[in-house]
Amino acid sequence: MRAKKLFAPTDDLTNSRRFIAALIILNSKAPVHYSVLLATEVIWTDKIPTAATDGVYVYINPAFFRGLASDSQRAFLLAHEVSHIILRHPQRGQAYQKRGRFNADTPFDHAVYNRAADYVINSDCDAMGLEPIPEGCYSVEYGRNDLVDSVYLSIHSSQPEPEQSEGPEPQPAPSQDGEQGSGESTASDKSDTSDDSGDSRAEADTPDESEPELPDAEGHDYHLTPEYEGDDAEQEQAAAEDEHQLRSSVDDGIEQLERDGGEKAGLSHEIREGSHRYRESNASDTDWRAQLADRFNRAGDGGQKTWSRIHRRRYATLGVISPTSIGRIGRVSLVIDISASVNTEQLDRFMVECSSLIDTIQPRDGVAVCWTNHTMHQCDEVFSGAELLDLEAPCGGGTYMTAGVEWLEQNGLESDLTLVFTDGDMADYDWNNLGQRDNLVVVLDREPYHYIQRNIAESGVETIIAQAA
Repeated sequence: MRAKKLFAPTDDLTNSRRFIAALIILNSKAPVHYSVLLATEVIWTDKIPTAATDGVYVYINPAFFRGLASDSQRAFLLAHEVSHIILRHPQRGQAYQKRGRFNADTPFDHAVYNRAADYVINSDCDAMGLEPIPEGCYSVEYGRNDLVDSVYLSIHSSQPEPEQSEGPEPQPAPSQDGEQGSGESTASDKSDTSDDSGDSRAEADTPDESEPELPDAEGHDYHLTPEYEGDDAEQEQAAAEDEHQLRSSVDDGIEQLERDGGEKAGLSHEIREGSHRYRESNASDTDWRAQLADRFNRAGDGGQKTWSRIHRRRYATLGVISPTSIGRIGRVSLVIDISASVNTEQLDRFMVECSSLIDTIQPRDGVAVCWTNHTMHQCDEVFSGAELLDLEAPCGGGTYMTAGVEWLEQNGLESDLTLVFTDGDMADYDWNNLGQRDNLVVVLDREPYHYIQRNIAESGVETIIAQAA
């Protein structure tokens, strides 16, 4: 892995009886988590009171680990931290934090997001037959198959107004999650130093310079964010390579489960879909998805065609076409034809496919959605597939798709890929204007008529026909 190690190791329980016993249980009850854990470095450190992950490494306090009531609880702890890694909770929380809000109508509260993540993954760990740790965050309202983003919105909407927090001088952020920190003190107070572990050593590969300040605890662990060195491009490349390694280990775990005769149905939706926030119930069966996925890939890879990178196993098993690894896309723009003649069923399919690809590619600067008829109607900005699917499409007016593209240019929204979804019933000059733009693809909602085919040929626009097989 290429992320910085945030805390120095102060011990090593890798060969201890307790850790090996927990691994055996994890392999038996959660083989995918076990596979990912084997590819993840566990750092044993007393710098963390309990346990933590930054989405790349797992940090565990040796005394806390020894002090848990059973090997099954230790396996639960390992599965909990690995679940955060598989589902990219630290990276997703970091993206929302940088953005400064969850969506257009909802602010982002990291503590609430962490609690939502814990509710979902603790329910999943419990469903897999692991023994829960008492200090964790649990809820009977939310289950293993709930989307963390949906749980966040539910919790946030039911919260009391922040003015009620104690004292006239509001402190920054921590007031809302105080009730979740019951597991903090237990860890460092564990003085049981007797363990039939192998070595107990402090390694020399210390993290760079100062160690980060710990946030307030949520449940029995701490939620950190990954850090990388270098300039923006180097950090982005390192994060993408870490992401690729993670996704490969998830795929390896799922494939091993299948080879061993295990049932994918025993996995939660998000784990089964390889950390992909795409619901199977929304998956369409259109035959143009490979072209769309390939075009996303090409945009993220400097324009080179990359059919081989499409995740064929996920397509074969889940019916979802997506790239195998994160791309390097800054912004994607969708210019959507809202005239009444557009086939709404195909528009829905297009939005579902885009939501899947957006969650896979994770555009750094988000997605601009320009609802366009004979003029630019409105623009929505989204950062996830779930947000895209939540948008309400307006309807009505004529058709001049260049208006949406020009609005993006006039407002300085440079895009690595612009997708124009339309019925194709556009004037010649509209087609020609689109043909003069780079990194632009027209997605047609139907097989084009002959006169539209002529306009496509003359304009030179790259097109994809969104038509069911």
